[in-house]
Amino acid sequence: MDPTGRVIAALDGKALGQVPTLSVILDDHPLNQVLGFPRIEPWKIISHPITKFILDRWGMKLGQLVVDPKEIMFRSAEAAIRLGFDACWGYLETAFKIWDSKTLLEVWGIYHNIVNDGHGNGYYMYREPLITSRQAYEAWPYFPDPDDWAHTTYKCFSKAQKKFGDKLCICGEVPTDFYDTIQTSMGFANIAKFIRKDRDLIHQFLARLDEIATKCTVAMLDAGLRVILKGDDHGLKTGPQMDPKIFDEIFGPAHTRICKLVHDRGGRILIHSCGDNTKMFDYFIKWGYDGGHAFETTSNVNILHEKKTHGDKFTIVGGMGVDYHLTERSKPEEVAERTIELIRTCAPGGRFLLAPAHSHPDVDISKVKIMLDTVREYGNFKWKELSKST
Repeated sequence: MDPTGRVIAALDGKALGQVPTLSVILDDHPLNQVLGFPRIEPWKIISHPITKFILDRWGMKLGQLVVDPKEIMFRSAEAAIRLGFDACWGYLETAFKIWDSKTLLEVWGIYHNIVNDGHGNGYYMYREPLITSRQAYEAWPYFPDPDDWAHTTYKCFSKAQKKFGDKLCICGEVPTDFYDTIQTSMGFANIAKFIRKDRDLIHQFLARLDEIATKCTVAMLDAGLRVILKGDDHGLKTGPQMDPKIFDEIFGPAHTRICKLVHDRGGRILIHSCGDNTKMFDYFIKWGYDGGHAFETTSNVNILHEKKTHGDKFTIVGGMGVDYHLTERSKPEEVAERTIELIRTCAPGGRFLLAPAHSHPDVDISKVKIMLDTVREYGNFKWKELSKST
């Protein structure tokens, strides 16, 4: 069985001889640990006075020339194969433009600060929303063309599938969130205000995102992908950001449509959602998702509870924290112990892919290798023996 077949079998709840793994390694520092470090640290180039002068004057014109949209995806796929993952997060970066030497503009109406990731690479941190009124939405000049974006998506994923598809299951990310994109573009206070006082504006924005999500998902499926990953952060560390019934009422139909689209084409679809989604899992299942990713260790979500409650119909993906276990601060034996714990907790009954809960610049690849080595040793149904011993 090839990697894509193994992943789909896991999502369908079929018995496997090995727990599958998904790579969520997307940041420069961990990728450099696998693929090799550049001769000059990128931050030295970004922060150089000449570079800053050029970007301040011509950044918006040069943005597409200095950033290759498929670079992150190709590097992450290559690293995943070298490390021995079954699948990788297929991330195609097309939403960012260089505004100036200090700022990235996200086309949905967001400013991000350009910062040092702590390892000599450029990184971005959310600064502020720009769609703060109906007038700002109607005047916004940078919304992307859905057909152009879909065409770029098809070309890039076709190349990725041809290059990596026989060695790796590429889980193609839908390029728009529904709730989370609107929330970060409008700001948390504003989206709450508009939901209450101008819900039509929310629906207009959502329709725009839905069109691009639909066309790009079709493009990825046409390119040969069989597993789609839809991001949309609903949770805080302690629970959902708003009443789950409101999420379902406003955003549920769009999620349901995209899940049906993927299933009608014979694909599978996962949702990535940060935070404690304990009160959201029933909605994720209702909308049609085959499984969900994150189960982040710094939130209140209980992965064992979710396995017992939803594990017969919803695949658990993730569980390995990047806040401690996959960093330099942890001890090797702690990583092995956590991996064994996840296998013992989530492998029985299938529907489990072990993965980091996030991508992060501080991920230590030596700890990722320990995680994968432990999966190879204990993930081949030794979990049955582990379960008996507890």
